[in-house]
Amino acid sequence: MNDQALLQKPSLLRSPRQTTVLLPDMFQSFLRYKPLINPNYETVKADSEDWINRVCAFDSKMARKISKCDFSYFCAIAAPEAPPERFRTLCDWGNWVFPFDDMFDNGRLRDLPEDSRLVMESLMMPLLGQNSQEEKRLHIVRAHDSVVERVLSSTTAGVQRRFAFAMQGYCHGALMQVNDRLGNRLPSLEEMLALRHESSGCRPLYPLVEYAHDLQLPDEVFDDPCIQELEDLGVDMVAISNDILSYQKEQAEGVPHNMVIVCQLRGLSAQQAFDTVGKLLEGCYRRWEEVEGIVPHWGAEVDAEVQRYIDGIKAVVKANLNWRAGRIRD
Repeated sequence: MNDQALLQKPSLLRSPRQTTVLLPDMFQSFLRYKPLINPNYETVKADSEDWINRVCAFDSKMARKISKCDFSYFCAIAAPEAPPERFRTLCDWGNWVFPFDDMFDNGRLRDLPEDSRLVMESLMMPLLGQNSQEEKRLHIVRAHDSVVERVLSSTTAGVQRRFAFAMQGYCHGALMQVNDRLGNRLPSLEEMLALRHESSGCRPLYPLVEYAHDLQLPDEVFDDPCIQELEDLGVDMVAISNDILSYQKEQAEGVPHNMVIVCQLRGLSAQQAFDTVGKLLEGCYRRWEEVEGIVPHWGAEVDAEVQRYIDGIKAVVKANLNWRAGRIRD
C-alpha cells in the first residue's frame, strides 16, 4: 500500500476502539530532577498575555486559549535565572509562537502553501536586515517584530545570527509540513527527525535563552561537534516526547505526521509503536550522557559559560516535558 493510500485510510488514523498502552518513561537522565522556575513567572505571564492579545487584536476565545496554553510556564523553566525584562521578551516570543504556529497546523494557512510562504518571508525581513511595508504586515507578524527589535538591540552579533538562522529553519519546517500535507507523503522516522533538526520550533529557544541569561560565548563554541550534537539531541528529545504525549489528540484529529502514528501506519500495533518511539528516546538519553562527558575545554571562564549554555539546552527540554505533561494532567 503506497503512502497516499495509507494516509487516506481513516481506520488507520482513528482507532475505533479504546486501547490501553504503557507509555515510555520519559523522566530519565537530567529530566529526573525537579525544574527550577523563574520567580517572575506569575507577574510576567499576565503582562505578556495582555500584550499579545492587544497587539494582535485577539478575541476573547483566542485570549482564553493563550492563557490556558500558559507558555510563560514553559519559559519560566527554560530560563529560570533570567531578569524580568529579558524573561518578558522570552515569554512574548512563546505567547506569539503558539497562535502563529496554529495558522499552519489547523488555521487558515493549513492548505495554502503560497500564502504561507509570503507570511514567512514577511516574518523574516527584520531578522535579515530587510525593509518591509508596514501597512501590509499582519498583526501577528508585527508582534514578532517587537521581539526581534528587543533581542537585536541588546545582544551580541553571534546571538542575533543564531536566532535568525534558527527562525529560518523553523519557517522552512512549517512550509514543509504544509507541502507534505498537500502531497500526501508519509515520512520515515529518520526523515522526521532530520527535518526537525533544522526546523524545530524549539531551536529558536536556544539563542533566546542565551539572550535571556546574557551568556558571553565565542562563536567557536558553536562550531564544536559536541555542542552541535547536544543541540540536536535536545531537539530530538523534545520532538519525540511531544509525539508521545500528543498522540491521542493527533490521532483523533487524523494528523499523520506523528512518529507513533507513522509507526502504526507502517503496520505496528499501538503498543509496538509506542515501544519503538520510546527506544528512540532512550537512545537520546544515553547519547546525551556520553556527549556531555566529552565536551572540550576552552579555559575556565569560557567553560563556565559553556556549562550554562548546556544547562540551557537541558532547561528547554525539561520545560517542554513538564509543560506538556502538566497540560495533559489538566
